[in-house]
Amino acid sequence: MNNCPSCGHERSKTETRCPACGAFYPTIAELLAEEEAYEAAHSWRGRWQKIWGATDRKQAVLEECKQFWTGLSLTGKFSLFVIFVFVFALIVTVL
Repeated sequence: MNNCPSCGHERSKTETRCPACGAFYPTIAELLAEEEAYEAAHSWRGRWQKIWGATDRKQAVLEECKQFWTGLSLTGKFSLFVIFVFVFALIVTVL
């Protein structure tokens, strides 16, 4: 972060307080907590914990699938389609 979170004033890395508004800059512990929260929200473990902690697990799974699908690129969506078609073709030939 190169700016104050309160007023947006440019800061140096050695300062702990904003010279313009007097607000304290986030400490290392706060930055680590933010990073852990981000990891929990965007990792597989965090997603599974959110699903298991939800009261309506079916809705939580559908929401996670929707977020996963919207995050995929067109190439990723096409690749998943090809994989599913290939697996379907293998299953049909065995039956």
